[in-house]
Amino acid sequence: MDLTAILTQTKQQMSAITGLTAETVARFDRDEEGWSVAIDMVEHRAIPRTNDLLASFDVKLDFSGNVLRWKRTGRFLRSQGGETG
Repeated sequence: MDLTAILTQTKQQMSAITGLTAETVARFDRDEEGWSVAIDMVEHRAIPRTNDLLASFDVKLDFSGNVLRWKRTGRFLRSQGGETG
């Protein structure tokens, strides 16, 4: 499975699991168990869009791209960004 297929599948799976809209993939790594992905998802849309509330998730995938586990790691306004240090 190629990278774009894994990321597309991850976004679809996380949208189905959480009911949220996938926004961006912030990190993608391979390890001994499979893949590790950090994804930002829209929790609440606002006007203006800079006030959208986003949530960051760490997602663990097997080598086929199936979600094994996930954890919400933070929430932030789009205008504040989600990057730290």
